Amino acid sequence: MDGGQKMKIYVHTAEKKEHGWYVTCEASLQGLKPKRHMLVDSDECAFVYILEASDAFVYVVMSKDVWGAMKEALRTNEPMFLVGSDATIELEGIHEEVTYLIENIKGNANYGEEMEQAVTAFFA
Repeated sequence: MDGGQKMKIYVHTAEKKEHGWYVTCEASLQGLKPKRHMLVDSDECAFVYILEASDAFVYVVMSKDVWGAMKEALRTNEPMFLVGSDATIELEGIHEEVTYLIENIKGNANYGEEMEQAVTAFFA
C-alpha cells in the first residue's frame, strides 16, 4: 500500500456465533489493528470502521446488509469481529462509536437525507 492510500473493505454478511457477531470480507487483514474509530459514508449509506496499517488506514464499509447484526450486537453488548482471508480482528469500541453516530445522525441533515432517514428508521 502506498502511504496515504485509502483502501476500502466491504462487508455484506454477518453471522451470530458463540463469541459474538462475525462480519466477513474477502480481504487480507494481516498487520491491521482496530483504531476504535468510525465514520459515516453518506454516499454509500454505510457505517465505516477504521483499521490501521503501518502506513495507511483501511476503511471497513458496513452497508445496510449488516445493520441488523450491528443493532443486535448493540442490544446484547456482544463483540463484533471482522473475518478476513487470513485473520480475524475484533472491532474494538464499535458499540460506543455506533451509538455516538446514531445519536448524531438522528435529525441531522448534515449526513444527507437518505442516511439520516435510514438510520433513524432502522435504529429507532
